[in-house]
Amino acid sequence: MKRVILLLIIVSLVLSELLGPASAGEPDDSGALRQARRFKPGEVLVKFATGVGASWTAANLAAKGLAIAGEIPSLDIKRLAVPPGQELMWIEELRDDPGLVFAEPNYLAHAAETIPDDPHYTEQWSLPRIRAPEAWDLTTGDDLTIAVIDTGVDLDHPDLVGKLWTNAGEIPDNGLDDDGNGYVDDSHGWDFVNDDAEPQDDHWHGTHVAGIAAADTDNGQGVAGVSWGARIMPLKVLDASGEGNYANVASAMVYAADNGARILNLSLGGEDYSAALAEAVGYARERGCFLAAAAGNDSGAVLYPAANGGVLAIAATTRWDRRWYGSNYGSEVDAAAPGADIYSTILNNTYSSASGTSTAAPHVSGLAALVWSVQPDITNDEVARVITETARDLGTPGWDEFYGWGRIDAYQAVSSVAVFRVYLPLFFKSTPPPACPGPTPRPSSPF
Repeated sequence: MKRVILLLIIVSLVLSELLGPASAGEPDDSGALRQARRFKPGEVLVKFATGVGASWTAANLAAKGLAIAGEIPSLDIKRLAVPPGQELMWIEELRDDPGLVFAEPNYLAHAAETIPDDPHYTEQWSLPRIRAPEAWDLTTGDDLTIAVIDTGVDLDHPDLVGKLWTNAGEIPDNGLDDDGNGYVDDSHGWDFVNDDAEPQDDHWHGTHVAGIAAADTDNGQGVAGVSWGARIMPLKVLDASGEGNYANVASAMVYAADNGARILNLSLGGEDYSAALAEAVGYARERGCFLAAAAGNDSGAVLYPAANGGVLAIAATTRWDRRWYGSNYGSEVDAAAPGADIYSTILNNTYSSASGTSTAAPHVSGLAALVWSVQPDITNDEVARVITETARDLGTPGWDEFYGWGRIDAYQAVSSVAVFRVYLPLFFKSTPPPACPGPTPRPSSPF
């Protein structure tokens, strides 16, 4: 962002020199200075024509009681120190000096931010923390699908109902498998717990996760999602108590990959390595899916599938960019995201806060959707590389087992691919001996 601001300032100054004192933004013939906006107190920027000697300039300014506080040598621009509150007065005083090209306040620059009108946005500290508003200036996200593999989603929640993925090949409620994918009437996903076409959340967890990643945003109600444009594919694999099994998780991953999900969010996990789960990870990755998973919440070893190669394992941080106390850690952690007191959607059209790596992972899934929205042709590995390489380093310099490569930065990630096409090496991490095509060991240095 600093480079963009500097470029804009340089372009402005060059145009001022080319157009001369009568150009737009300079004092007009009537002597009236244009309306000044926000600027740094106690400073004025001046430039004199090339033919005006440096010694004369210094003597002239000294005679007026003005000191040179700094300069931009390559542009021959000087920063004058003036009494705070007298900036505009001194600009008027200097305008009649021989050879003056311009005199102007040292205007303030700032990052633009897109702020949604959702009333609970002010309670979502995590979005400004990851610089989502600045990222939204570049993109609010395209119509990509995030599979929420969890306890289901509240299908009637006003902040989610308009964001549900729709299976275009299925005719609702006709009792037929219209698209031949093996699932009858799966218009909005599938319930692998009850083996039916209604992945309704009867817990709350999946609804909370879905809202973080992709709640309906700037709609005048509720909360904002990281990706405004993404769709939510509800896949229920955990029951009303929040329990489930690997077979259903693996089946949901295959379903998501086969039915057009680009991103798989897995805010769940188990302690045991599974060849079946590794196969499902490999299957989804081979079909181009990006996978983000919760590291776990018992301050122990990273859970599966987060610990599998090719899955971004996400740790949780607090609003002060410190490790959330329960966040699991280890060699498999790739990145961190806000996970403490995260406000989002829950059952019965309401909202509440929750903590854990389960709330951190959907921040990453939403960010992946934003990155793919500005560079749709990059691979899932390249998306992972963008997210980890642009993360804000926390803890021990470089990669560490608590934060991975750091806490995600949505603006840095999106802006890094918004202008330039990126070609990035593959992303993998170490895993137990896999049943799917084997990942390479974690690199010992940054990507």
